[in-house]
Amino acid sequence: MKTKRFLVVQSWLMPVLLAACSALQPSPVITEAAPSPQAQPSTGVQYHFVTNQLLLPTTQSQTEAYAVNVDGDSGGSGDNHFGRLLSLLTSAAPGLELQATLDDAVDTGKLVSLHVMKADDPLNDPSASWSIVLGHETASAPAFDGSDEFTIAPDDVVNEPIVGTLSAGHFSGGPGAAQTRIFLFGQAVDVNLLGVRLEADISAQGCTNGRLGGGVSVDEFRGKLLPIIADGLNTVLAANPDAAKLVLQAFDSDRNGEISVEELERNPLLMLAISPDLDLMDASGAFNPRQDGEKDSYSAGFGFTCVPATFDAPGD
Repeated sequence: MKTKRFLVVQSWLMPVLLAACSALQPSPVITEAAPSPQAQPSTGVQYHFVTNQLLLPTTQSQTEAYAVNVDGDSGGSGDNHFGRLLSLLTSAAPGLELQATLDDAVDTGKLVSLHVMKADDPLNDPSASWSIVLGHETASAPAFDGSDEFTIAPDDVVNEPIVGTLSAGHFSGGPGAAQTRIFLFGQAVDVNLLGVRLEADISAQGCTNGRLGGGVSVDEFRGKLLPIIADGLNTVLAANPDAAKLVLQAFDSDRNGEISVEELERNPLLMLAISPDLDLMDASGAFNPRQDGEKDSYSAGFGFTCVPATFDAPGD
């Protein structure tokens, strides 16, 4: 059994090492015009939804499925570096239950993600918008059947609507910016996303095939996400002896029985996923993709579905 698991890790390590080698090659700096501010729709009906399922990319196929083209490069390739990191973690330590703890937060009402779509026509509109708003934690578990009533957290950051188009019930929008909340290892973390892209299929029952992606700054990735991952791995060590041996073997380089942020950053299995993959900001710190050739952000992509809900939103 040990040999089988080791081979799984090695199968992930080879493409990572190859990609890391190619990443060392210098890339030409591509200078393009900065993205123009998107005009908000002046008319439209607001449709309200709540996330009933938020999906983490914990496998390679999910990483690809939830990837979006965050930096808007001409190749149109999907970006999801955070998904690559999570899938590497779960391949090295199959006992991790990242999706299960997130499901619990959504199902019990600890994590309430609200959405407002504004459009003249719910199926076709060349100028529609989508807003993401954090809701108050609920006293009881939501039913997610369209009957739930929520309230918006008064101290929540007000995100600018993501402007896009509706075609045959499919919304596609961005780039924009948004603060969103996820749960990792049972801990809530607020993440600011740059260059947000959002896609979803809309119907009277809600939304399906939702994808939300954006870039996370180096400071947020290393200051927020990596410490939570290290703490979560250490929690697994204490609670799950069966998984502990695999986790320690993969990440505990100094063999002291604990995982630190520094060990994650230096781990050869994770070395590419721990490095930023996108150039989203120019020298002034403004969102201006692919301007100076300096990779300053980590791409992250998630899946989601939503159902109708009732709440008072700005603009109602």
